[in-house]
Amino acid sequence: MKMGWAIAVVVLAGMVRAQAPCHAENDGANFNDGVSIGGSLQVAIRFVAPTSFTATRLEVYSGEASGVQGLALWSHDAAANRPAALLGTGSMTITSAKQWYPAPLGSSVALVGGQTYWFVWSTGPGGQASVDSLNAGLGQPYCASTNGGSTWGSVFQFADRHWKFRIGGNCTPNPVVFCTAGTSTYGCVAQISASANPSVSGANGCIVSVATVEGQRSGILFYSLAPLPQPWCSGGSSFLCVKAPTARTVAQGSGGTLTSCNGALSLDWQAFQAANPGQLGSPWSVGSKAFVQGWLRDPPACKTTTLTNAVELTYGP
Repeated sequence: MKMGWAIAVVVLAGMVRAQAPCHAENDGANFNDGVSIGGSLQVAIRFVAPTSFTATRLEVYSGEASGVQGLALWSHDAAANRPAALLGTGSMTITSAKQWYPAPLGSSVALVGGQTYWFVWSTGPGGQASVDSLNAGLGQPYCASTNGGSTWGSVFQFADRHWKFRIGGNCTPNPVVFCTAGTSTYGCVAQISASANPSVSGANGCIVSVATVEGQRSGILFYSLAPLPQPWCSGGSSFLCVKAPTARTVAQGSGGTLTSCNGALSLDWQAFQAANPGQLGSPWSVGSKAFVQGWLRDPPACKTTTLTNAVELTYGP
């Protein structure tokens, strides 16, 4: 049982995350043991998604209770500053143990970086409140509902309500191919792609590939930090898809057979960045973007080159 609102700091031992969250707030080892959650209600905590990602799992820190409780994501009503609509929900079984409790979402929810959402906890009576104990200043804005979200009460912020939560899932979207590839002298339309988005930690492998390149040509992959599709040269079919300043990677040969479209280029993006820490964009952070395009030698073409289309890479954790 809790005695009033006294604060006690408890350091959790042996708590290891099975998976790093895509977004978390106040998810350290400390919690306020003097705050319980009372009654069956919905507590909505406002947050801003730092990057775009797909949420599949929600977590709160609780315990000292028993039974099934729910976690959900809601959209934001900017005019009313309240939750607007339910986006996805999941459930978890709370026990007496004080720990993180995960709730897999019934269906994934795509969150857009920079947009405001609400993390909603459908609570039970008397359990451990998912609040931190060490942060200074006011906690996140939050409100509550007693009727399943049909109506919401006033929005509050308090110094002892630094809410703890985690959102897990697919932390980086798929690479996005954009712009238009040029057609080479022998009719090859070289297409760029990436196996996955890169990660700041280096955990994700990211191989950038160009297929259907003219055989026996030299080429370079280059990149910038912003897109800018524009014609490459007068009378040509290629587009420059990235905005200056740009950085080049290493030159390479396409292999394959001359006059055929069976050549290819490939770059291990993570390895290249690790070997060139001073390159454009470095140091990378979660949400950073790189726009990569291929340059291919094509002597009869305008500017003696043909360009591929481009791929947008977004860094995850």
